[in-house]
Amino acid sequence: MAKRSITNKEIGLIKALLARKLKNKDIQFYFNRQDRAVNSGRITQIRDKTYGPEVPQASEEDLDRFIATFKSAEIGAVMTGSPSERAPTVEERAELLFEKRGRSGWFLKTHETETTECKESFCLKPEHRFADPLRSIAGLANNHGGFVFFGVKELPDGSLNVIGMNDSAFAETDPAEINRCLAGALNPIPAFSLFSLDFDGKKVGAIRVEKHQLPPVIAIKNVNNEFREGAIYYRYVGETRVIKPGELQQIIAYREQRAIAEFSNRISRVAMGAAATLDLDTGKVEGRVGSFMIGEDLLPKIQFIREGQFTEKEGAPVLRLIGDVEATSDQPQVVRENITPDATIRNFLKGVVVREPRQYLLHSAHSNREWQPTWYYLHSAGLSIGEAVDLLRKEQASQPSHRDAVISRLNGQRAAFNVNQGKPKHLVAAFARGEIDEPEDVTDAHKFALAVQGLPDGQENLELFRQLLLNCYELSNGQSPQQRSLRSAVFRAACRLDELLYKAKVTETSQPTMDRILTSV
Repeated sequence: MAKRSITNKEIGLIKALLARKLKNKDIQFYFNRQDRAVNSGRITQIRDKTYGPEVPQASEEDLDRFIATFKSAEIGAVMTGSPSERAPTVEERAELLFEKRGRSGWFLKTHETETTECKESFCLKPEHRFADPLRSIAGLANNHGGFVFFGVKELPDGSLNVIGMNDSAFAETDPAEINRCLAGALNPIPAFSLFSLDFDGKKVGAIRVEKHQLPPVIAIKNVNNEFREGAIYYRYVGETRVIKPGELQQIIAYREQRAIAEFSNRISRVAMGAAATLDLDTGKVEGRVGSFMIGEDLLPKIQFIREGQFTEKEGAPVLRLIGDVEATSDQPQVVRENITPDATIRNFLKGVVVREPRQYLLHSAHSNREWQPTWYYLHSAGLSIGEAVDLLRKEQASQPSHRDAVISRLNGQRAAFNVNQGKPKHLVAAFARGEIDEPEDVTDAHKFALAVQGLPDGQENLELFRQLLLNCYELSNGQSPQQRSLRSAVFRAACRLDELLYKAKVTETSQPTMDRILTSV
């Protein structure tokens, strides 16, 4: 037998640390030295009893003595600080809720609380089998958030015993399937994460539910008698039930306070000159540094746009402003179109012919988004690459780094092309075979958008990708972390499509004169 680099005493201590549910990287802290590293795989082998199975586990007293007298290596690069000094992960916080009680096994330390609920088994389909967990998820999201555990049974004495799950259904469930279930039954959709815990070989499934930032989360359909349309469920100590008047009043008060805070912030911006006010009777828009008038014929037709949710609808006039508005003494000012990142990406994905494409190019010098379609608007304006670069360099940019990034792309020094590993890379291979499926939810849409970023030159069916990417963008309409991440991925993906569809056309465009460019806007 080959000589081991780890002593039997160390193996026994590692087994004792594993019994305390420490992670591999935390155990490494105690045993790594400059002259000998203990990698994570070795610790996994000890846990699986394929390395040193005959070595007995160290006693609790020996382990406590080892930790109390432990000193890190005096030479070489060593880890500083104790593992306990870092913030525990979600999985570690969940594990800390359980304790081992001798030969009786593992138990939840307390009874069910307002942040923990336990189920014996997990079953997502048929839908009515998931009604009770669905109600629990809604209740937790409306209160402080928390955990739903599967594979934990309540004993006659009220204690909650880890029995483990009797099949692999939880481990094999795609989070996207649960998200689809939540999207069809709750509004707004709670944020959650999925993971499994191991207690001496018994698997416990866990769903971590985040507190919703703008409750209440409301049931939007009937599943069975346990889950009713229009109900607001709330997690109380030991039970999830329809919300009581007191807790509902707290949610209403919270929403009112939030609305007041947002209103106060807007008033403060007006007072500081960072925002202006519109008088709907006179059409006067007034700020600290100046004012302008909206024409009387346009004023009755104004419709307001909620930020991040702009949708163009035929026959619905909307006030949109671009460029500088200069004061005149006797006539209302001409109000021109406002360029937003939303309008930039939508017009490209829809193939809308805009009146002033040059303004969409210059918008990139002021946008808070670095990745936005560019070649489409150059082609529409009849601009050459050199002329576009000159225009951008002359623009007084409020976002100079974003303007310079566009110039780098125009000069061929940078591209939106980006190969993402994992599922997106597999999707790119499927696209090459003509297998292009429409994403069904936010998770699928995010993978699809990451895949589009890696589309190679010569990819076919680009117009189909254009439509599917527009559908992905619609799914990003929200403020959840998943939707914000999707939105960023879609913008870069749109830039990749923009390159594939229009870059060559701009390169081949004849060079118009600057006089023609300036007189066309």
